Amino acid sequence: MICLVTLGIFGRGVFDRHFFNTRMTVIPNVMNLNEKEAIKYLKEAGLKVKVIHSKTEKVPLNVVHNQDPRPGKKVKVNRVIKIWVNNGQNQVVPNIIGLELLEARSKLKGQNIQIETIDYYPSNQKYNTILGVYPKPGTKLEINQKISILVSSQQMIDPSVMPNIVGLDLNDARELAKQVGINIQNVSYTSDQTLPLNTIISTNPAAGARIQRGQNVSVVINTASRARRRQTTEEIINRSKNDINKNGIEKAIDDTINKIDNSNSGNNNSTNNPTNSGNDGNSGDNPSQGNNSDSQQSEDDSGE
Repeated sequence: MICLVTLGIFGRGVFDRHFFNTRMTVIPNVMNLNEKEAIKYLKEAGLKVKVIHSKTEKVPLNVVHNQDPRPGKKVKVNRVIKIWVNNGQNQVVPNIIGLELLEARSKLKGQNIQIETIDYYPSNQKYNTILGVYPKPGTKLEINQKISILVSSQQMIDPSVMPNIVGLDLNDARELAKQVGINIQNVSYTSDQTLPLNTIISTNPAAGARIQRGQNVSVVINTASRARRRQTTEEIINRSKNDINKNGIEKAIDDTINKIDNSNSGNNNSTNNPTNSGNDGNSGDNPSQGNNSDSQQSEDDSGE
């Protein structure tokens, strides 16, 4: 019975301390203290400690450079306090080549290594695969030093087939050739008014031909601008239709009526002209011959 009573009293005390703990304490300031001293002060305040080792240039070796929660805060006893201690160890670049980008970033984050730049490069590797890292794997990083990684992009061009660079200017063509691995070495010039100025109009090898990496390619550049081309009859008609749609049907009708009135007025003047009555009999047999000639000439002018 005595044992049971003693166990009950002791057990109640433990239960109260863990589940109904109302005792409070103030977190001491352990910043810039040695690791062992910081742990000692925190435990004397009734707190638990979790030590996280990391590298920093803010404090000397084995000294606390951060704590959470912040000092001066009032908390319950047995609260876990995190402290960050400078261990002075350099971080080493892990070997992430061949990993998928998401996996590589997760691995780097777990080691507190930050990425400065991500560059993409066409490759036969799977999309978003790590092709390279700088500094190279195994390198010890300086304080706060970041790394750069090279990632595979989708292969856009078949490196064994000559791409179609006709119509490009020389600078754009060189960039495209660089991706395939060929060199534009021989450049010649010609004049072709049917093609745009300063663009490639032919290549050797031609587009679609089999090529090898490092192969030299010849291109011909156009030095003439397109000549002004005369409009065809069909284009003139289509333009007239567009004008009708643009200016409106009513205006087109008014213009047509005016043209008809002017034409009739001209015919009447020709009929009343006294010089026409003085023509010989042949003219009388074909009175419209002169008018037909004038009409034909008018149509020719209009066609031009």
